[in-house]
Amino acid sequence: MPLPLIRPPETTGRGTLWWVRAALGATGLAAVGYALFGLLTNVPPAQLVGVAAWLAAALLVHDGVLVPLTTLAGGGLSRLTYGLRPLQQGIVRGALLVGAVVTLVAAPLIRAQQVLQPTGPGSGANDTVLQGDYGQALGLFWLVLAVAATAGVAAAGLYARRSSVKKTRP
Repeated sequence: MPLPLIRPPETTGRGTLWWVRAALGATGLAAVGYALFGLLTNVPPAQLVGVAAWLAAALLVHDGVLVPLTTLAGGGLSRLTYGLRPLQQGIVRGALLVGAVVTLVAAPLIRAQQVLQPTGPGSGANDTVLQGDYGQALGLFWLVLAVAATAGVAAAGLYARRSSVKKTRP
């Protein structure tokens, strides 16, 4: 028996959903407008060029690097997780994607910590910048993510197995 999908309740008409979607869309547009207003009023025009360049670079990195890599990884994962159900494959893919993005965010901090805070006597390291052990925190994050993903895959498998067992007694 397939897992139940999230559907609107039978009693909810399409009109209600349309109003909910319209309200969420209007809220989102208001938030974007507020953010743009704050950006244009608080950032000097010379820095807006830098912000625009950063946004363009982020778009290029996203579409030029992240999307192709995740597409390739997704294709490879489909082969590695062949015996799993689609929900379980989705959990594995989601966990790996979250882990990869967090690693991409943490990697510059770990490198900067290595460069700016050399160890040893007389190194002149400034302990007030880049506090914390980012490498250890990243390792702990991956451990928690692996445990959570494993639990999710196991739970989805158990649920699917229990749902497929047919009752013999009424």
